[in-house]
Amino acid sequence: MLAQLLTLVLLFPPPLAGSAGQAAQAGSPAFEVVTIKRNLSGEGGSIGMQPGGRFRAVNTTLQFIISTMYRMPGGPRLFASQILGLPDWATTDRYDMVGKVADQFTGQSAQQQFRNMAPMVQAMLEDRFKLKVHRDTQPMPVFALVRDAKGGALGPKLRPTKTDCRAEPDKCRIESSPGHYSAVGMTMPNILIVLSNNAERVVIDHTGLTGSYDIDLDWATDAGSDKPSFFTAVQEQLGLKMEFRREPVDVVIVDHVERPAED
Repeated sequence: MLAQLLTLVLLFPPPLAGSAGQAAQAGSPAFEVVTIKRNLSGEGGSIGMQPGGRFRAVNTTLQFIISTMYRMPGGPRLFASQILGLPDWATTDRYDMVGKVADQFTGQSAQQQFRNMAPMVQAMLEDRFKLKVHRDTQPMPVFALVRDAKGGALGPKLRPTKTDCRAEPDKCRIESSPGHYSAVGMTMPNILIVLSNNAERVVIDHTGLTGSYDIDLDWATDAGSDKPSFFTAVQEQLGLKMEFRREPVDVVIVDHVERPAED
């Protein structure tokens, strides 16, 4: 379920919500019924949309929900360093959350439901957690993505695509597993999401590349592997380099939040 969520969010970025209240504007989609309970199981978590338009998060922290649902359009999830002002319980307490959409939304396609998911979850957080946030930028450590070769040549595993994803959407696939990522017809903003999530830090594009690309990337996930490290793989296979810098980064600042009443 988590993999499904991340794949669809990657392809269909949610709209941006700013300060509290924007997510719940009149006419915006919202959950008709919401239930929230503490989860003390210690088991693994999941998050996603179920058939019929039901949102379900299991054993999930508020911090993780914010990181996914308040990210910038077209960008990766927010990292912990980008969410400021959260109390300790918001990073440790785990919840099960279920949101049922109104009947008029149940017949929507999966893509449309995922587009609506962020504002609906934001409205739920504003209502049940009394969440109020605002956005800002602050200088933080980042990775700047630049071309590695002097002539700007791309690596052997990053190629301009020959596939028209609008005409042949079934060919624009994504395959992701630990230590492997491949995709057809990916734009640079989407590639930045992959790099940021695996580097666990914001990656900012300084390559000047435009258009869409086919990408294959393989890297080591343990010390005993004969594959290169993630950063070496990006350099050798994609012809790109991730340089450590300090640049302005988008952040979400929490102005107010409360533990929810369970039901």
